[in-house]
Amino acid sequence: MIKKKLNNVIKISVLLLILIFIAACTPSVNKVDPHKYYTLSFSNSDNRVIKPIYDFVKIDLPHISTKHMTKSIVYSEKPFQKNSYSQSQWKEPLPIMLQEWLVQSINNMNLFKGVIRVESRANVPMMLETDIVKFEHIIYKDEVNISLRVILIQYKKREIIKQKLFNYRVKVKQATAESAVLSFNEAIKQFNNDLFFWLEKNE
Repeated sequence: MIKKKLNNVIKISVLLLILIFIAACTPSVNKVDPHKYYTLSFSNSDNRVIKPIYDFVKIDLPHISTKHMTKSIVYSEKPFQKNSYSQSQWKEPLPIMLQEWLVQSINNMNLFKGVIRVESRANVPMMLETDIVKFEHIIYKDEVNISLRVILIQYKKREIIKQKLFNYRVKVKQATAESAVLSFNEAIKQFNNDLFFWLEKNE
């Protein structure tokens, strides 16, 4: 009787070990994909070799509502319903990324004697501020929507030299974060050209 019980225990133990081994080797259907991180691309292909027409300028950290000061890539499946991709994010919070992009872009234009980040204590006469009005993937329209208000300020006097609202809508091929980022960068490329020609008009 004892021998029979012992054999049953051994059989059960072997069966459990086999089941554990199979479970360990079987891919989990609930496995979470790793996060993917994206950034705004910048191309140095459009160097502007001209004589500067402005003095030194500081590039302020772009303004955005506090709730969007995150790394989230925002999308809308329905009007007035905003969400963010769970497994895809910007590499840095959007304002920080855009500030870095603006520093590179405006420095590359050669329209200013020098370009400085706002964090610097250097005393310069001009400031460029940016309001991020919209920066989202509108899934139900198959497009990204970017709206940026740029303000060039005489820093010491706090007088506005010029300002403009730039709007862009670029089609998105697929309802994915990766496709949205490609379209965001296409819109930013357009913004780069428009910003140059707008600043070049020293009115």
